[in-house]
Amino acid sequence: MVFYECLITAKNTTPFHKLTSLMKSVSHTVVESGGIVRSIRNHGVRNLPHRHRARYPDRLGDRYYERGRFVSVYYDANPHVMREVGGLLTMEEEVLRNVHLKARNKLWYVNVEFENRNPYIQRVLAMEREEERARARAEEKGREW
Repeated sequence: MVFYECLITAKNTTPFHKLTSLMKSVSHTVVESGGIVRSIRNHGVRNLPHRHRARYPDRLGDRYYERGRFVSVYYDANPHVMREVGGLLTMEEEVLRNVHLKARNKLWYVNVEFENRNPYIQRVLAMEREEERARARAEEKGREW
């Protein structure tokens, strides 16, 4: 499974009960397909870098938005589920944009496959070799007596 971050930009006029039901449907889709939802984070209402156009005007007639609500969903799932969640979000009229990113954490950069290229593993191996040498010296001294 791959660790994904889905950044959703919704209309700033969207009521919370609609956002809550959207997050529940996304979470339900991920969990039903065997994935794990790690967290959902609401980043609040922010100014957009440029105005976004909604597919349909809302009940007040607004179609262009200069402010949007940003929400991130972090989950582990396979790529098929990611496409399914993306399709679910594009069909939702309250969502202006959505983007999926492969989330990275500090352990992503630890390379276990190629031990000769990983400085951390090389340092641990050097420490183990030094301990082995010290243990061998101690045994030699014990035999001399």
